Amino acid sequence: MKEIIVGIDLGTTNSAIAYVKDGVPEIIPIDGQPTMPSCVGIDPQGKLLVGLPARNMLIAAPESTIHSIKRRMGEPVKVTLAGQQFSPEEISSFILRKLKEEAEKFLGQPVKKAVITVPAFFDASQRKATQNAGELANLEVVRIINEPTAAALAYEAGHSDNERILVYDLGGGTFDVSVVVIENDVVEVQASHGDTHLGGDDFDELLVQRVVDDFHAKHQIFLSEDPKTMRRLKLSLERAKCALSDEPLVMVREEYIHGDLHLEMELQRADYEEMIEPYLQKTLDCIHKSLQDARLLPGEIAKVMLVGGSTRTPLVHQLIEANLNLVPRWEINPDLIVALGASISAASMAGEKSKAILVDITGHSFGIEALSFTEEGEMLVNTPIIHRGTPLPVSKSELFHTVHDNQREVEITVFEGEDRIPAKNTLVGQFRVEGLSEAGHGNPILVTFNLDLNGMLTVTATERVTGLKKSVTLDTRNVHASFDLAAARQNIMSLVDQDVLELEEPGEDSEPVDSHALLVSAKELRKRAEALLENKVTEEDAVEIRELLRKSAEAVKAKDIESLQPLNDSLSDIIFYLED
Repeated sequence: MKEIIVGIDLGTTNSAIAYVKDGVPEIIPIDGQPTMPSCVGIDPQGKLLVGLPARNMLIAAPESTIHSIKRRMGEPVKVTLAGQQFSPEEISSFILRKLKEEAEKFLGQPVKKAVITVPAFFDASQRKATQNAGELANLEVVRIINEPTAAALAYEAGHSDNERILVYDLGGGTFDVSVVVIENDVVEVQASHGDTHLGGDDFDELLVQRVVDDFHAKHQIFLSEDPKTMRRLKLSLERAKCALSDEPLVMVREEYIHGDLHLEMELQRADYEEMIEPYLQKTLDCIHKSLQDARLLPGEIAKVMLVGGSTRTPLVHQLIEANLNLVPRWEINPDLIVALGASISAASMAGEKSKAILVDITGHSFGIEALSFTEEGEMLVNTPIIHRGTPLPVSKSELFHTVHDNQREVEITVFEGEDRIPAKNTLVGQFRVEGLSEAGHGNPILVTFNLDLNGMLTVTATERVTGLKKSVTLDTRNVHASFDLAAARQNIMSLVDQDVLELEEPGEDSEPVDSHALLVSAKELRKRAEALLENKVTEEDAVEIRELLRKSAEAVKAKDIESLQPLNDSLSDIIFYLED
């Protein structure tokens, strides 16, 4: 059976998963829906809930639910879920695990690998955190690509025209804008900009605060003092916000919002858009910065493509049209286009024929710490070698010089970021070049950066006089290396199905993802077989089914992977025969 690599849009509010079938990208439904709420919860019995069931529990048990965790990715923090501490990576792994399991059920085969999308402006630590979440979910993350880039891939799949487009991606928690050139089946990202803390969640908070203030003015009661009331209010206003995309006004009604008091108020689209306009102006600033980076004028953009659920707000369309003189377009569902594009990239990596060639860019600069002489005196500064927005893969070099006479060694410290002060950027790694010649100060050292599509940065320092050279390869995705995967696996064990975890523990000859898929298949087959026993089957068939069920249960309990596969095959055969 041919390996399938899936594409995953791990979103702030909702997530989606897709694959390519017969050359066409398709969404894999989760609980019958094209997207799944990025929400994790624990029910009163201690069972892990992911997706819609967890979101439905937000009001009843806010302390037992987590949402919008994407905004915390890359931060060294913990969140509390039903009294237990989890990292953002661990919470995200529950979401990815659910997507993986549903895909395996839908496709009828193991899902081992995935391409996962992230905001273009995610830094190295946020990208590494996303990769760690994938590993915790027993997914090999073969590539992480930018969300606007994935959207452009999906768009290009249905078009043959050469054109320059602007991808405007406003989701639940993040904003990105990218300038993309599509020419002769090459999708090239020329510039990206964004804000990893700007999105629909911020709009919701504005609405919630407005209602809280109005209710206090009327009743002298702060609804914000009750977490359950606030979750209830947030969900209600989120629905109202969505309705305002199509209606000029909506009524918000919540009975017994506080004691015997009811909430009933009218929200008008004009008032809502006035509230969020300062945020939308920030997105326009990002647009203009991207155009400047790409050295383009607004008139040189042919189309504006909208991505993300928050782009349904009419004011978004109006501001874009007013600033760029272009009517923004929705040619593919903005909630699904990123996952579809990720699946196209994934299929290409799996060996499928791909029409488009992807040329991505680096979202941040990479440089080294160097001594600078200024009017204020000597100071260490971050000196970029690869600048933000450079197409990948790339090789760049800069010449530096020693400071002291007879300086026998230099230390190369690599940072990711735009700030001139090194400490305000992300440390990628460092190494030392020793054995330099006894030359006077000003001995030239050539530093070369080679950055590939997978985030592997090879740094080479060469003494020009002698040819002495040292190279070190740094994984720019590994700046979050202090994250302990083994400890994280142990921490999530109590919430994830014990059979799954036991079978997934890797041994010398085991394949963890295959074991997990076998277990998922066994459970599904047992359910179908048990359903057959409730129907009218012959005694002979019933005896055979019960015997297979017994052996399957024993194999799972004993972690006997070798026996489980033929038992699954036998159950599948008899189910196919009897169900037909």
